[in-house]
Amino acid sequence: MTYFKIVLSIAVASLLIGCGEDKTATNSTNTQTVVEQKTEAVTKVVDDATKAAEVVVKEAAQETQTAVAETQNAVADVTKTVDETTKEAVAEIKEAAQEATVKVEESVAPIAAAVEDVVAPATTVSGADLYKACASCHGQNAEKVALGKSQIIKGWDAGKIAEALNGYKDGTYGGAMKNVMKGQASKLSDADITAISEHISKF
Repeated sequence: MTYFKIVLSIAVASLLIGCGEDKTATNSTNTQTVVEQKTEAVTKVVDDATKAAEVVVKEAAQETQTAVAETQNAVADVTKTVDETTKEAVAEIKEAAQEATVKVEESVAPIAAAVEDVVAPATTVSGADLYKACASCHGQNAEKVALGKSQIIKGWDAGKIAEALNGYKDGTYGGAMKNVMKGQASKLSDADITAISEHISKF
């Protein structure tokens, strides 16, 4: 638009100058003709300048629209890429978390089972109940010599009793009572041996 104003100003100035020169002419017809010609020239210049300005404005508008469209497309592409990357990252994190959970569960399961095997029997086995099968030979308080052959086990600590029972169970312990006690001890679990040993040690 600035370019249009400059061209228009030049055209008007040319017209005024032409008109000033025409005042010295003696022939009014020639003067009128010259004025008309100059007016036409100025009008043409103005029209050309206006058209040129319109072209420039139109081109600038098109370029602006193109730039805006390209920017919008670029933003959309970046947003799409970010969304896809975020989704992939979240999916990978979830998958890794699930795998870690499975591995932890697999690792903990045997430990939990082992703890359950140790703790559950220990809370349910009664050494006193187990000893009832022994009382007929060893006495109610482990004060007798069983079948006239065994040692008196009253006063033994739990460790010594458990060691003897385990020895009877696997056949590595015992003298005259070895065969009899092996049959009895083989029925006892590790938890049973622990419970009955602690019970006898209290006599």
